Amino acid sequence: PSVIQTSSTGGAHAYTEKCAEIERQFLKMTSNSTDDGGPWTPLTALSKPYPITVEGHAEKQFCFRITFYAPASPATAFDLLANVLRRPEWDELTETTEIVQGLGHGDSINYVKMKAIWPTAARDSLLISHIASRGDEGFLNVGQSIEDSRIPEKQAEGIVRMEATLAGQLVTGVSQDDRAKLGLEGENWCKVVQIADGDMKGWIPKSVIRFIATQAFPRSLTKVCKQLAKTPSRNESLLLRDLWATPVSKRMDDLRTGYVDEKPPRAVIASSRAATPTAKPDTGIVHVRRTRWVVWARLIMRYATPAIIAALTSLLFNFFMKRRRG
Repeated sequence: PSVIQTSSTGGAHAYTEKCAEIERQFLKMTSNSTDDGGPWTPLTALSKPYPITVEGHAEKQFCFRITFYAPASPATAFDLLANVLRRPEWDELTETTEIVQGLGHGDSINYVKMKAIWPTAARDSLLISHIASRGDEGFLNVGQSIEDSRIPEKQAEGIVRMEATLAGQLVTGVSQDDRAKLGLEGENWCKVVQIADGDMKGWIPKSVIRFIATQAFPRSLTKVCKQLAKTPSRNESLLLRDLWATPVSKRMDDLRTGYVDEKPPRAVIASSRAATPTAKPDTGIVHVRRTRWVVWARLIMRYATPAIIAALTSLLFNFFMKRRRG
């Protein structure tokens, strides 16, 4: 659907019903339990330095539920995790994030580009994002893929547009039973349940999926916990406070610190990209040739890698078989 800008008071927009629906779906996925016969299978678990558990969906190849405990209040953890512009700070798989459009209060259209993991191509996604407070039940951050002509797919650059069925976090307090069971010391702790459910599209080997589930996720979330351990905890979400206080007519031009400054609207997209370096003298044809070679290299890596791996595997197999017969 076409995007409709909300009023300054935060009325309905074209994705209002979708945001309500993905919130219901997300909460259902976070509540299913392995103990209750749910579809989740344990993949890996860490107890130190912070408790982290990764589960995989029994019927979906790339669907994970990660539960971890962070040394911070729910509001403090939520402000870091739900702020799309701060995601590259802690997510090792994320390269760039952008806010395409603010739809009012906690809803926005976001662009996320993921890093390439050899031998696969880089991937990106365009999401409708919905963040909200659930009162005593914590905070919610959920997103789902959409299509928007302003952000077309970048196939010519060798980037695969993946589909996010559901992605986000539910941040709540920690029960006394969990504190005692996990040995959590200190006043400020929170429990985060993260869902990553989608279709990576294109070719991706099982080894890469296993790496993401058992290594990339735990490393990124350990980095989150270490960062939160150094952050003063608070009971109020500054991110939500400022989003609700700022009219949609003003751009969400810098959310990296959790604040929205009262500045005139900008004509640029809010982005997590590093500052553009000082322009160098034009290299003309050399620059064009170099760009073309990069594009061709990415395309070759994307489409030829499966054949290359298959050929190498066949050669190794034949080599060992000959040695065994000899």
